[in-house]
Amino acid sequence: MDAISPVIETLERTLMTCFDDYLDYIDTVSKVKFSIFIVAIFFIFFVIWSPYLRRLKEKIFRTKGMLNMIPMNIITKNENLKNVFIQGNILQAVK
Repeated sequence: MDAISPVIETLERTLMTCFDDYLDYIDTVSKVKFSIFIVAIFFIFFVIWSPYLRRLKEKIFRTKGMLNMIPMNIITKNENLKNVFIQGNILQAVK
């Protein structure tokens, strides 16, 4: 037992050192992956999503402005338009 004990202690120290190094490596890789994910989310939001929302709001504003230009007497005289506006399906009313 006295002859095996130093070998086992050396193997145990080596195992613990390698295990700690592996955990540090995995921790570092996880932090890098998370950082890349956060950067990608910011990129998507500021470069793609924000301009898309800005253009969409502008198109909605223009469409509302165009629909407000239709006089109410035209809408009330035309039964098809009146029914479609009442039902809420404005896209069919424009066609």
